[in-house]
Order: sequence, then C-alpha cells, then structure tokens
Amino acid sequence: MNRIWANRLEAGTQVWADVPQSRKAAVDAILRQDVAAGRLTAEHYTEITGNPF
Repeated sequence: MNRIWANRLEAGTQVWADVPQSRKAAVDAILRQDVAAGRLTAEHYTEITGNPF
C-alpha cells in the first residue's frame, strides 16, 4: 500500500496531506529511494512532500 501511495503522489493524483499519518514515514522512504534510483528528481520530491531532499 505504501508503494501505491508513492506512485499516486508521483503521478499527481494525490497530495501529501492526504497520506495517512501512519504511512507517511514509509512513503517518504520510498520517495527517497526513488530519488536515489533516478526515478524521481529531488525537486519533485520537495514539491510532493514540502520537505527538502
């Protein structure tokens, strides 16, 4: 389910505020992994989460 949230955030169909609090840490970790793997830019990560990479 965490990967689904990450995919939806990356696609722009959901916003960070809608991610359940219980999932935010795991979803954030997935998004950071995607940046490290080159699937997501650091700028897009910041746009999604509001946090600097």
